[in-house]
Amino acid sequence: MRLWLVLCAIGVVAAAAAGSQTGSFKLPGSVVHVVDGDTIDVALDSGRRTRVRLIGVDTPERGQCFFTHATNVTERLSAAKRVVLQGDATQATHDRYGRLLAYVWLPGGHDLGLQLLRAGVARVYVYDRRFMRLAVYNRAEQRAKKSPNSLWHRCYAPGKRACEPSYPDVCIPPPPPDLDCSDIPFRNFRVVGRDPHHFDGNHDGVGCER
Repeated sequence: MRLWLVLCAIGVVAAAAAGSQTGSFKLPGSVVHVVDGDTIDVALDSGRRTRVRLIGVDTPERGQCFFTHATNVTERLSAAKRVVLQGDATQATHDRYGRLLAYVWLPGGHDLGLQLLRAGVARVYVYDRRFMRLAVYNRAEQRAKKSPNSLWHRCYAPGKRACEPSYPDVCIPPPPPDLDCSDIPFRNFRVVGRDPHHFDGNHDGVGCER
């Protein structure tokens, strides 16, 4: 009997530990601050405040083309709104910066990340493994690429001034600052010319190889 109780206790502890590593949760709260297009601060109903990184989307960083526009869209959609943060069992609970990884559900059942993709201010971002809403997000991104007012036309088209010409198939701004592969969402892209960020360490013409 005692052995059975010990085994049960071990099982409970193991399950709790596993749950802390995957995003199986729903947390209600209110948006209190918009950091940038894909990051917000939420005051949870529990009384805790947490920084949230949206799952599955990436918006331009500060200093990049469309940063202000993407941030403004997120503010318009979510600032001071009641939201529900939903985890994804295929993803970690937090990223390496300690931010909670979640889908953000707005009033009316609207997914904030999906709205950003439809508005053409975000791109689909898969960090290390596929997320549950990837197919829906991919369809939204493909439709947004057709809009002349999206970042795809305003920022990511080859030859735009905001993009470093050494990386003709993606849009990465020239330095400063000096970026590392961990700072950008792109992998296995073509590198030509001077490569100012030194993404192509082995000089084989491919940047940030996986």
